[in-house]
Amino acid sequence: MRRQFLLLLLILFLLADTVGAKLPSHPESVKPLFSGTRGICTTWSVNEQAGYWVTAAHCIVYWADIDGEQTRLLREDLRIATMPATPVKVDEMNDLALLQADVHAPALRLGKYPAVGDEVTVYGYPGGWGAPLPTWLRVSNTFFKFDNYPKTWMILDGSTWPGHSGSPVLDKKGRVIAVAQAYRTDRYVGSTFVSPWAVFSAFVAGL
Repeated sequence: MRRQFLLLLLILFLLADTVGAKLPSHPESVKPLFSGTRGICTTWSVNEQAGYWVTAAHCIVYWADIDGEQTRLLREDLRIATMPATPVKVDEMNDLALLQADVHAPALRLGKYPAVGDEVTVYGYPGGWGAPLPTWLRVSNTFFKFDNYPKTWMILDGSTWPGHSGSPVLDKKGRVIAVAQAYRTDRYVGSTFVSPWAVFSAFVAGL
């Protein structure tokens, strides 16, 4: 009985700890991104009227060995829901991409500059699942840069999953503050790398 009571307390504590982390106000505005029939990443609506969707650039750009040389290619079989999606704007350095498709959903609201310790939600479709998976993490570093590497990231404590690339990172009001781009899992801990606020906000400005 005592063990069950302690377990109940632990569950209530975990629920209370995540109560501030919100899901998007329009869950239908976050969808899996397909390459053909295979779910590869996540995308989300940034402009309902124009049918603009944001994802990570590495989801739509790949490199292939052609005649012994590495050649940059754009995927031509991208789909959002059942509709073809076309790349409109690609920022490979910052791993951000804008797609257009005849799929219209309410645009997710944009948040403000996050702070270290903020609780956030990564909301996406790992592994091509038929339903979105929310993952609750915390901001550990708002501006991180590896030595001799030009790109910067914001880092979250905890790991996401393959397929979460392109997912919106939501603040406590369910507003987008970043885009999920990569993750790393060590033996006991994990980290998720997302777009830094300044880069993300500049990319979506005016959309």
